[in-house]
Amino acid sequence: MNCAEYLVDFLINKGVTDVFGFSGGYIVPFMDALYMRKDEINVHVCYHEQGCAFAANGFARTSGKLGVYFTTSGPGAVNALGGLADAWFDSIPVMGICGNVPTNEYKGYSSIRQYGFQEMDIVSMTRFITKLSVTPNNADDFPDVIARAYNMAMLGRKGGVIIDFPYNVQKADIIGR
Repeated sequence: MNCAEYLVDFLINKGVTDVFGFSGGYIVPFMDALYMRKDEINVHVCYHEQGCAFAANGFARTSGKLGVYFTTSGPGAVNALGGLADAWFDSIPVMGICGNVPTNEYKGYSSIRQYGFQEMDIVSMTRFITKLSVTPNNADDFPDVIARAYNMAMLGRKGGVIIDFPYNVQKADIIGR
């Protein structure tokens, strides 16, 4: 099982029945994992990333479940920030899952604008409008990161969380889980 498949399995086990998304190259492994479980989880394709985030908000408000949306990297992730901010202000349990470039393409602290195609430091951009903004950097940490994100969204004063999901981590195998 890879991390993308693990995440879909985790969401299904937590009672998530619907996700809202907009496709793009760096979220494809997650989309493939959703397709493999299409009989257990509904994928609603939206016409814009902002619509995905607001649809997840509406779903969470009406169902009492975690609202989940997904986007690709860069501008795709940024387009959903309005909905993520709404989840913060209105205490709505929402999980944003944003694809990103492989970890070996991160620019890090270099002075260049970007190294990977449409690379975006979405964690820094969302730090003040989420309960948790995190990048799982490897498969070993992934299960703990996802469990923590879910708990942060659902427990206490609810709110949005965002998982910056690098392409190579989505495809990485989780051994012995």
